[in-house]
Amino acid sequence: MLYKNKIVEVVGTKEIFGQKLAWIKILADNTFLEVNFDELEEEKTVQSLPFVRFIAIAAKIKEEVAKKNILAPYESSLIPLPHQILVLEKVMQSSQNRFLLADEVGMGKTIETGLILKELKLRGDIKRILIIVPKSSMLQWQSELKDHFNEVFHIYDSEMITSMARTFSNINADHEFNFWEQHNQIIVSTDALKPLEKRHGWSDEKVDEYNKYRMEGVLQANFDLVVIDEAHKMGGASQTVSRYQLAQALCNTVNNVLLLTATPHRGKSDHFRRILQLLDPDAFAGEGLPNINELEPYVIRTEKRLAVDYEGKKLFNERETVRFDVFLDSAKHHKQIALYNAVTNYVIQGFNTAKRTKNTATGLIMILFQRLVSSSTAAILSAMEGRLERLRYGDDNSIENYATDYDKSEDNDIESLDFDGVYASAGEGIVDEESILCDLIEQAKVCLTTEVDAKAEALLIKYQELQKLYDNKDLKILIFTEFRSTQKMLSNYLKIKGYRITTINGGQDLDERKAALTDFKNNAQILVATDAAGESLNMQFCNIVFNYDLPWNPMMIEQRIGRVDRIGQKLKVKAFNMLTNNSVDLRVYEVIEEKLNNIIEQLGIDKTSDVLDSAIDMKKINKLYLQSLLDPSKFEFAGDKWLHEIKLKLKDFQSTEGIIPQVKEEDIEFKKAAEIKHSALPKWLENLITQYTFINDGSIKKDAFGVFNVKLQNQSKHITFDAEIAINNPGIENITLQNDWIKKILNELIEFNISNGIPVVKTINGNETPGIWSVWEISAQNYFDKKATYQAFFLADNGKLYSAYANDIWNRLISDTTEFSFIESQYKIHEETYMDCLKNVLLSSYQNLDAEVSEKMIMKKENKIKSFDFQKSRIEKIGIENIRISKLKKLEEEHSLWLNEFKRNKKTLPGIKHLISIRINE
Repeated sequence: MLYKNKIVEVVGTKEIFGQKLAWIKILADNTFLEVNFDELEEEKTVQSLPFVRFIAIAAKIKEEVAKKNILAPYESSLIPLPHQILVLEKVMQSSQNRFLLADEVGMGKTIETGLILKELKLRGDIKRILIIVPKSSMLQWQSELKDHFNEVFHIYDSEMITSMARTFSNINADHEFNFWEQHNQIIVSTDALKPLEKRHGWSDEKVDEYNKYRMEGVLQANFDLVVIDEAHKMGGASQTVSRYQLAQALCNTVNNVLLLTATPHRGKSDHFRRILQLLDPDAFAGEGLPNINELEPYVIRTEKRLAVDYEGKKLFNERETVRFDVFLDSAKHHKQIALYNAVTNYVIQGFNTAKRTKNTATGLIMILFQRLVSSSTAAILSAMEGRLERLRYGDDNSIENYATDYDKSEDNDIESLDFDGVYASAGEGIVDEESILCDLIEQAKVCLTTEVDAKAEALLIKYQELQKLYDNKDLKILIFTEFRSTQKMLSNYLKIKGYRITTINGGQDLDERKAALTDFKNNAQILVATDAAGESLNMQFCNIVFNYDLPWNPMMIEQRIGRVDRIGQKLKVKAFNMLTNNSVDLRVYEVIEEKLNNIIEQLGIDKTSDVLDSAIDMKKINKLYLQSLLDPSKFEFAGDKWLHEIKLKLKDFQSTEGIIPQVKEEDIEFKKAAEIKHSALPKWLENLITQYTFINDGSIKKDAFGVFNVKLQNQSKHITFDAEIAINNPGIENITLQNDWIKKILNELIEFNISNGIPVVKTINGNETPGIWSVWEISAQNYFDKKATYQAFFLADNGKLYSAYANDIWNRLISDTTEFSFIESQYKIHEETYMDCLKNVLLSSYQNLDAEVSEKMIMKKENKIKSFDFQKSRIEKIGIENIRISKLKKLEEEHSLWLNEFKRNKKTLPGIKHLISIRINE
């Protein structure tokens, strides 16, 4: 039936004062209305082969969805890998959604999170989601969730929060606004959210207001799921650290929690327990390291060595890191050598002055200058010109002044400087810095215009060798530098040499970076990138990395190489660490790269990036470089001491690594991923839309690129059923199960009316068994749950039912457009006799569903009570009294309401819908 052109089902009728009224269900959105019966119209359905195929395909899709344990993989633009599907299944099979996802680096924890939140949304379990990530990862998270899962998240950075706090605090209203409730899906950085205890120059009232619009506002915003990336950074040194207090309060407030980290324990039992207490404060309230049995309900970890593809083949290839020495020739590069020595002497004098005056800001600038001169002449020239300018017109006492030179990221930022234990010579400090800088700038300009950069020249020669080795003139290489001025010099040099170059740096927004990445993938031979590219972009199509200058934090080298050494890399990754023959960098490199790697190998640890992230203290690395610079005679002792400390840390790591429950190799079933990869759903959706278009007098055409142009009811759509096509072509709509058009079409399947006769079809060969084929929706539902199945039956003229034959006809109808032909639409059958033949099989199907629903209701009640007790225990730990009382009251009211509803509405009701019947003629 139709009501105002909407397809409806008539639930019941009644007559009042001579008027016939109907209680109807609008199928598109499952809403109910009471209307005048005269307003209803018969839907005019023209029976045809496209109509028969449309119903058959729609029913097949609904049956496929009904029997799936998980749906999220079918709703993403990528095919999840076997270990990612295993993580999703483990979370969904658990009675609680509070997990620590601890896969090794590069295994796709962002994808796993996207799958889990998508699945929870599809099931209606969550609506409001908060994701807390490092500032450098915000855009990457937003991009991947949109590209892969079509989930739109809004970024709340510090500036936006401050602006909204100012705006909302000025709103004079009876109801206080909470801007954290304005969006359901939010990404925020850890630093933007964490509370303050005090701030220099701020009153207690101002600190309270600051916290009110951050931590308190978030706690009151009633999120359903909180995700914390890099969760190990939340642990802090104690429970009093503001980051931990934030995480603890949030996890006590929100029912669903995902913590992500590749290094959960870091060799420290107290730190590890603090992280685990975010999931369950009671289960992990003890001391020391918990055992595997305690951890298994909460922790999932997959090692790289177990990662396989859809055919069961290992995902990760070998990686080779090579030291690439660049020797500065005393004749050819004498000006570069002289400049390096002169700048180094200036840095030593400047650092000694900074230490004597306890000027840490100048000390940091001197550290930066040493790194700049090791990078390139262009880099140090730009920085010195900037410093001279600022010294002439005011103090230059902040490293932030060098933001345009130093393309810092959250992970490679220069740490605050500790002078303790750093040698300062007895020699003079800087007397006339402006004069020194003028001389150095002139020296750098002459060097830049008269000599070719030694490293640039060596890199070009090595690239040409690699082109020959790989027999590929378009061989792609990724070059990393910390400094934009070096990036500019190098890209100009390579362009002049005739190479196709593109660049990425921190001054570009995410769209610009993506455009550069696309250019690199499709056209450019060389990408010259600062560490901004190490934060958000994956480049598995390239396998060669040059570290043009080496960051002082060796973890950054791992992250750079990790841009290409990722899932999907087909070739062996090769990384070249470029070093010139100057004493400062060489000495430290030999310690932090070569000697450290030897220790790692001796201990049998192959998780290099995980270990480094846990063990490295950048303040100590800074001191190693300074010791190499200021007093080389004491460097060997300092280096050995540092290595000894690291070795102890690594042994601690090794001793505690075994407590983490690992995913077993036999648990990773690659065939499940292969099933998703080769799923028929996209093809069925394509056939569904094709038949729907035909029966509604529209047209559909597919172009050579896989894009369909659909014209229907005076509207035109450009669609595809391939997610990759949609990603690469903005404006093309990707059609999936969750597309509103698909949901509307599938929801509007109406009861088939056999009183006017049924269609008659026959096959081309005419060898079918004559009889009636039909498809039915059988359901069992109550207020809380619904189970449905879609079944095909074939009733032969001899009165027997053949289930296998029924499914064979179903499969042929949805896949073969030529096998069947349409004869007529008025074949009459006796409805009562027909239903008598089917009633036993329909009843049996319902009884199976009823048993499933009843079993699930028992589990649902048990889980609800457990969840209530758990939430109550967590909320009672919230330190902010008004929030604690408010949330406890709300929780108890909701729980009481749910129990009453459960008691009243747990009875299961049967449902039968006849979708289609056709006569198969002999």
